[in-house]
Amino acid sequence: MRYGIGSLCLLLVSVLSADCGDLAPARGVPPPTPREWSLATLNLWRFRDAIRHSDLDEPLSPALLEQRVQALADFIGGTLQAPHLLALQEVENRGLLDRLVARLAAAGWKYRAILKEGNDPSGMDVGVLYRDPVQVASAQGMFASQRFQGHALFSRPPLRVRILRPWRFLLVVVHQRSARGLGKSTVYEKRQRQAAWLANWVRRQSSPLIVAGDFNSTWGAGQFAASYARFAQAGLFNVWQYLPVHERYSFRYRCRPQALDHIWVSDALKPGIRRVAASRGNAGRYHSLYGSEGVSPVSDHDALVLYGERELEE
Repeated sequence: MRYGIGSLCLLLVSVLSADCGDLAPARGVPPPTPREWSLATLNLWRFRDAIRHSDLDEPLSPALLEQRVQALADFIGGTLQAPHLLALQEVENRGLLDRLVARLAAAGWKYRAILKEGNDPSGMDVGVLYRDPVQVASAQGMFASQRFQGHALFSRPPLRVRILRPWRFLLVVVHQRSARGLGKSTVYEKRQRQAAWLANWVRRQSSPLIVAGDFNSTWGAGQFAASYARFAQAGLFNVWQYLPVHERYSFRYRCRPQALDHIWVSDALKPGIRRVAASRGNAGRYHSLYGSEGVSPVSDHDALVLYGERELEE
């Protein structure tokens, strides 16, 4: 009951919220050149199917589901210029990704999908879409069995994907614990524990790495930034630094820009990065998002995109 009341209150606040007044015009990202390949990260804003899987599930109507699938396909193929590798958060199951793959195929984009079911009571998972020239060797979930105060430490366990081409590296897709209830010590500790587990794992790796996704944290001071600071100790490079300071955000919290979505890379991969871009048109458009139920815009997050040299010297 407590969860239901809280969710209802949040929904009412969101529905009554207006779009922010100082938004940048909607824009897509540049297409990759023939010498580039692209990697993007995007939160899909609770992309659900039309079936009630649990008491916490809020299924879409069949008609709305079709609209959302089409809108996401248009966004990925158009606004994001069909990135070769796409790290996704907040998707309910592999079947939804398969539907999205089919819709993208109808537009000429031949993707494959990866998703491993996690522990989230509401059913949200992380996943990956990829297309040529990206070649995948394997994929597996991480830390799914780790516990925290009698529950799963990671409701949405990171997804580790071994990439063979066009670069050879490990991609880790993450969706860390949100800041909801951050005033509670248990929430703060769980966020810190997640960041520490991931950072410790990164430090033990010898292979090149890219860690991408929704970290629900950013640089700065205070409790909200603490899990970002903890993971930053792992020693990876945050590609936001390639963009001007005023462009370093992917979300709007009460209309204030925040960078919740990050792409971190190993030093060995930095020479292959040609440029970085962020889309605009999602973040801060609360009224439009809830009014259209995720059709226009498709998310409350903007996307972050990395463009890499196709031929990376190893």
